[in-house]
Amino acid sequence: MGKLTTQGMSRLTAAGTVPNLDNAIEALAALKAIHVVDYSGDEDGLKLGKPNPSSEGIGRNLNRYRSVISQITTSDIKVPLEAKPIRLKMAADLPSLVDEMLTSSDRIDAIEAEQGAIAEEASALETLKPLGIDLDLLSGYEGVTVFVGNVSGAPATKKAAGDGIAIIGGDKKKVAAVFCRNENAPTVQSALDDADFSSLTVPVGEGDIGARLSDLAARNQDLSNEMDDLQSELDTWGENNGASLQGGVELLERDMAIALGPVKVATSEHTFVLDGWVETSRSDEVKAALSETCLYVETEPFKITPGGGGHGHHGPELEMPPIKFADRHTSKPMELITDLMGRPSYGKVDPTLFMFFTYPLFFGLMLGDMAYGFMTMGVGYALYRAKGHDETMMLAAKFLGYIGLATVFFGYLYGEFAGFEILPHGSCDIGTIVSAHACEAAHGQWHWTASEAPAWATWPTIFYPNGGEFHWSTSELSFFAFAGIEHGLPFGAAFSYPFHRVTMASVGGNLEDLILLTIYLGVFHTLLGLAIGFRDSWLYGDSHGNVGPAVAFFDKGSWIAILVGGFLFAYAFLGMKGDHGQGYLDFLSQMQLIGIIIACSGVLMLIYASYKYHGMPLAIAAMLGPIEGIGMMSTVVSYVRLFAVGIVGVKIAETGNHMLYGQMEDGHGTGMVGLINDLSHQDVSGFILAAILLPMILPFVLKILKVDIPQLSFKMQLLAGFVISGGLGFAFGVGSSIFLLIVLFFGWLVVQGFAWLLGVVSPNIHAARLHLVEWMKQFYEVLGEKFSPFGFTARTVEVEQ
Repeated sequence: MGKLTTQGMSRLTAAGTVPNLDNAIEALAALKAIHVVDYSGDEDGLKLGKPNPSSEGIGRNLNRYRSVISQITTSDIKVPLEAKPIRLKMAADLPSLVDEMLTSSDRIDAIEAEQGAIAEEASALETLKPLGIDLDLLSGYEGVTVFVGNVSGAPATKKAAGDGIAIIGGDKKKVAAVFCRNENAPTVQSALDDADFSSLTVPVGEGDIGARLSDLAARNQDLSNEMDDLQSELDTWGENNGASLQGGVELLERDMAIALGPVKVATSEHTFVLDGWVETSRSDEVKAALSETCLYVETEPFKITPGGGGHGHHGPELEMPPIKFADRHTSKPMELITDLMGRPSYGKVDPTLFMFFTYPLFFGLMLGDMAYGFMTMGVGYALYRAKGHDETMMLAAKFLGYIGLATVFFGYLYGEFAGFEILPHGSCDIGTIVSAHACEAAHGQWHWTASEAPAWATWPTIFYPNGGEFHWSTSELSFFAFAGIEHGLPFGAAFSYPFHRVTMASVGGNLEDLILLTIYLGVFHTLLGLAIGFRDSWLYGDSHGNVGPAVAFFDKGSWIAILVGGFLFAYAFLGMKGDHGQGYLDFLSQMQLIGIIIACSGVLMLIYASYKYHGMPLAIAAMLGPIEGIGMMSTVVSYVRLFAVGIVGVKIAETGNHMLYGQMEDGHGTGMVGLINDLSHQDVSGFILAAILLPMILPFVLKILKVDIPQLSFKMQLLAGFVISGGLGFAFGVGSSIFLLIVLFFGWLVVQGFAWLLGVVSPNIHAARLHLVEWMKQFYEVLGEKFSPFGFTARTVEVEQ
């Protein structure tokens, strides 16, 4: 199988003698090439294998190690450690160190439990303290019953006590102790209940309550000090032994997996039988490795039976092999997207390679801003630096790099940086002409209007021809003159460089062109999915077991016909409303007729496919066929989100730039730009303004240089800088303007951050939806089980060979 499908699989059967079972399991782990099929235990004469006796001891040690590791702080190990030194330490002093830490951990648990009891007792004593009675006087009488609890009011409590004694204390929340003879206790209790009496538990003890509270506080402090010492010991222990402990846990987990390996295997009194799957390309390697511990090793390539899958050797029910992606490097990060849906059916097309091209394309089309693209790539790089040792995180970092690079490319094409349009706009002195080429052909003059973006945002213009005062469009092409298209591309498609997506075509922009291009992308992308489905149905059949060219023609070909016919009809219908010559109108009329014929043929094919291959009654198929056919339109139109999502993000950033960053217009400014201009008229020059703002800038400089001020956190430094800068501003008579300038600056940063965050999240959601829902539904079947070979991947310790 190639890059467009998954790895070819072979069924493995191996058998050997029981004494060699443990060695065979170790060989499996070393190979990490066999997806073991767990024995189900339903065959006579065979039973599940027994775990290695060492599993109990390994399990106990593993639980101890895990218990300790949960108590300490460990750091990420980016480069796997060597296994041999960890093994030696596990055989030497690591077990005793673990026992020592378990003792400390148990003591910490005991301290926490005792502190909880102290807190509970102290809370009860604080409630009883207003009574002013020694603790031992509140209980322990033979002929007297004592009721202690909270009451709502003193008069009702005293009345309830009758001829007994009621002692009441407290201000807002009153507490009472009522003493009465035992024979009067039921009557007093009933009266107290009517007085909203709430009973309290009296702690065991004697003497003054205040003294007891002092003793408890002292004991609690002693326990806290002891806990701090123990925690300090744990932290020091973690710094010295944390890496070894993490490595020990991983090695024990591997040992446990090997010790429990026999339970996956069928055994008899003297033999074992191993069943599994192996990549066909590694069959010879696996057979050679297992031949040392097994008497019989055989692999059989899995062959797909069209319409039914493949042939196995476990009875009439088909058992499909697990799915392993093709070996790939550059496009591997896109497997993260494919796995969101699940593994594809064996033998059918794996969409990962296609998404390597289309997913970044869709994302870049939507976000399309150089600054945000660089930020996305920066996040990907930071993730790679921090978590690149983990395979999933490494793939995620590369994925961010891909979509970030696509964003930079389209940002360059659009001429956008941090929400600013950085390129000059051109216009012709002949008002009806919006193309530079057409203006030149009409002997007009093409004029350039400079961008209003700030200088720091326009630096990328050095990478454009003539500093951005350049415009090329496909309207200048005449490649299709033979088809009656004097200039431009068929079907009204238009590309230009630069491509101004936020500007209407009437003023020289490409907004309408982008909408049209997204629809055409939808048609092409959907057709690609249907073509893949056509291939899969022809070669391997559908989920109902139907297979062959006829199935592909009616089941997938019907949708292709509906899509192509519908597109031709829609284009011709809309195109006939334009101002065209009679010859072109006649051509569109013929296209419209051809489109109707193809689309109607597709609907008839769909009705037949629903009846013939999907078991739908003919009458129902005839009713649903046209309805389902029309549904193809919504699939294509949904691709317009490639335009809409991007425009929304642009407008958010643009609004923040206009209102908060600001600009100068006719001598008047808005936002920060206008405020700085006003300050310049108040004799606050650039140097003075920088000096005033220096206290606000300094915390960021210290942060970048990694200089810590122990007495002041970063937040406190910012607050102090804000106050000092404002104070300096008041000294120059512009304090309110300085405060406003700082607020506008941070507000602008927040808007930029929000625009970028929304620009990363929202386009990803919509790009994923277009691929996983609109595109994959044309061909994808989630039937595959992930290929999980028995063996180990290094996390903190190298895999032993």
